[in-house]
Amino acid sequence: MFTRFRNWPILPKIMTISVISVLAMLIVTFTYYIPLMENRLTEGKESGTRNSVEVAYGIIASFDKLAAKGEMSRDEAQKHAKDMLKNIRYHEREYFWINDLEPRMIMHPNVPALDGKNLSDYKDPNGKLLFMEFVKVANSGGGGFVSYMWPKPGDKEPVPKISYVKLYQPWGWIVGSGIYLDDLRADVSRLRKISSAGAVLFAIMTLTMAYLIGGGVTKRLARVIGGLREIASGKGDVDLTKRIAITSIDEIGLLSTEFNGLMESINRLTVFKKVIEEDETILDVYTRLWRVFTDDLKLESCIIYEIDLIHNRMHPVFPLGVDDDTMPCYSEILDNAELCKARRTGHMINSASFPAICRHFRHGESKEHYCIPMTIGGGTVGVVQFIVPTHSTPAQRNLYERHVFKAEQYIKESLPVLEAKRLMQTLRDSSLTDPLTGLHNRRFLQDSVENLCAGVKRRGKLIGLLMCDLDYFKQVNDIHGHAAGDKILQQTAHAIRSAVRDADLVIRFGGEEFLIVLIDIKEEESLLIAEKVRDQVFQTRFRIDGEQTLQKTISIGACEYPSDCDTFWQAIKYADVAMYRSKDEGRNRCTRFTAAMWAGGQI
Repeated sequence: MFTRFRNWPILPKIMTISVISVLAMLIVTFTYYIPLMENRLTEGKESGTRNSVEVAYGIIASFDKLAAKGEMSRDEAQKHAKDMLKNIRYHEREYFWINDLEPRMIMHPNVPALDGKNLSDYKDPNGKLLFMEFVKVANSGGGGFVSYMWPKPGDKEPVPKISYVKLYQPWGWIVGSGIYLDDLRADVSRLRKISSAGAVLFAIMTLTMAYLIGGGVTKRLARVIGGLREIASGKGDVDLTKRIAITSIDEIGLLSTEFNGLMESINRLTVFKKVIEEDETILDVYTRLWRVFTDDLKLESCIIYEIDLIHNRMHPVFPLGVDDDTMPCYSEILDNAELCKARRTGHMINSASFPAICRHFRHGESKEHYCIPMTIGGGTVGVVQFIVPTHSTPAQRNLYERHVFKAEQYIKESLPVLEAKRLMQTLRDSSLTDPLTGLHNRRFLQDSVENLCAGVKRRGKLIGLLMCDLDYFKQVNDIHGHAAGDKILQQTAHAIRSAVRDADLVIRFGGEEFLIVLIDIKEEESLLIAEKVRDQVFQTRFRIDGEQTLQKTISIGACEYPSDCDTFWQAIKYADVAMYRSKDEGRNRCTRFTAAMWAGGQI
């Protein structure tokens, strides 16, 4: 039965579903919503009555306060309160009355004959001791509702009524007001009629609109299907290779058959871009790209490289753990990004179409590669590399090329997001720079240590660490002022920077201390560079005020990692120990760390 319904034309489907929906709506309206609204109306009426009594209670209390202040006597306050409540009407026929705890009627606006009478034996037509019930409810909780029979104003026949009474303890008064239940039932009946009429009108309008919309959709679908068939026949340039499941053979099913590939591609790209826009870091975007390549497009061997534009280096960022043995290219391209042809040319490099196009690719005979540059603002900031088996048939090659083409679309969609996140990264990098000297700070060193150590181990090189400290720097601040001290630090940073290579890192370690990280040095080369730095500082004439100059010296300690120690931070400590040895031996000198300088128990 369901299968037959699934194959119906669109219009009967729409009408059937609309009728079922309208019937369900009517059932829910009459069995749930109308009773619920009736209950809410009743509760609202009761709540309104209670609030009205609270207002009357407040009026009595306000006159009691006036009497307490001496502005009138208690008798006058009670008279004014009775007169005011006697004249109040709300909702046309609702009113207030007052009786006391005897019970004696204090004031009844509609039956003044009861005023002053003891009503302890007064019964309604059902035999309820009405006013005794008021006293009981008021004493038990201060107030509450009481149901009874009482005539409407101007009528003699009692009708059902529910009232709320509340005790004003200082005067022993019980003030009350109520609503007539036949008035409430009339309101409920009006509500039921209006709701029923609205539901029926809504049902008629819904079915009419369903018929009009269904007929219009069917006619338009016929024209759309004809146009899509023209596109599928080759008159357009839309790629419809992607497919979605077809669950019916109606007009929508035919439309899906012709349109599914295009819509699937567009939808996936749109969702992908929205998702990566919400990712926190560039690495998150790379991770998501890699998953699309490997999981969705089945390009299982994929590496994403990032290019350091400042140092002209590139390194694999995803997947993690790529080393020299698993990298498909020779490691030279990591130290010199210009050797990467995709980075240098700015367009895709494809060894499937042009064998041996890149001489830095290791597996030219057994595998093929597609290298797609990631270009932002006219510069290549990364490369995505796909490694695929050598194609044995044209069909296999065509399949991989279609997948690579789709991967390229994902890369293009991600580029604006990567550019925005790179800008955010640049702002973050500003927090890694010392504002006085423009050098990197210790936070930068903490963030960079892992990459530095991994690089030198991969290349089989050493890192030289030079801990530098200006001699007698405190005297500059004490004699010439802190502004002069700042100028000395800025010029010292410039002198050190000019004495080392661009690839080396100079870090303001703290105060007048500077740390130089020498990348890829030979054994014992650190002391030679330290001497060069010391001499550069010694030869510098530091200007502090106009023509006034000072000559400063610097003490340096040198250590080499990993030949001198096991950890990078231990090497910094050893360099610091060697620097203090230079201080102890007269300053303005360089000292290479030796094991004899490290005493047991030092931290």
